[in-house]
Amino acid sequence: MKPPGIERNLGMFKILERKGAASAPAAEIGRGYSTRAEAMAAIKTHLKTFKASGHNSEGNYWWARDTEGLRKCWISGIE
Repeated sequence: MKPPGIERNLGMFKILERKGAASAPAAEIGRGYSTRAEAMAAIKTHLKTFKASGHNSEGNYWWARDTEGLRKCWISGIE
């Protein structure tokens, strides 16, 4: 039997999203992903649910706008 939370530690990358105010904590979107490519595919799928979205020129974060305001998403390595 696996200890609680073992599935969460299998991924090496996670998607984080911050809504609106900069002081709000970032929330994890989806689950942990074993490769950056999988996380990239997941973040693109997530952003397709919004009317307006894009990314910065370096490609290290993505943004979306909805009725709640601006959302910022990025991929982070799991420690």
